[in-house]
Amino acid sequence: MALSRQGFHLVDEGGADQVVLAGHLFADPGFAALGAEPVQAVPQWGLFETAPVAAREKAMAWLRHIKEAECGLPGGPDSGGVMRAEYDPQRWTLAERERAKAAELTALGFGRVSDRTVQKMRLAYRKQGLWGLVDHRSTRGRSGGGRQNERVVGPGTAGCRSCSRIGR
Repeated sequence: MALSRQGFHLVDEGGADQVVLAGHLFADPGFAALGAEPVQAVPQWGLFETAPVAAREKAMAWLRHIKEAECGLPGGPDSGGVMRAEYDPQRWTLAERERAKAAELTALGFGRVSDRTVQKMRLAYRKQGLWGLVDHRSTRGRSGGGRQNERVVGPGTAGCRSCSRIGR
């Protein structure tokens, strides 16, 4: 099987090739990927490396705390170590562990952190990996014009209609 644009090239045992649109394939109730490993988010190291050092360090700090809230251990489920009582999944629900983590992070100087913030960061990590833990305010490009629309600030005045109309 190979993917080409919006279609899959399927080859049977005899070597016959047939192209099936991805939408049709996935809509078929009989379709299943046999023997496939569960899909996991692709690490976005390339994007992560473009973030400023301080934002990457803070994301790495968040990662440790997210893992501890989820499974009880800062290094993840198979990391070993000693589980702190307030993050034991056998004793506390995920919501209770998120609340405990929010209180801990606030006390550690992360600013005022709510349990909702811990939940948001945990879900961002699940969806985007480390890139989801980066404070994206630090990754936005600088145009030199503050928060103006890039069409106005753009390179030179090429994006500014009023300037092009008056011959600038």
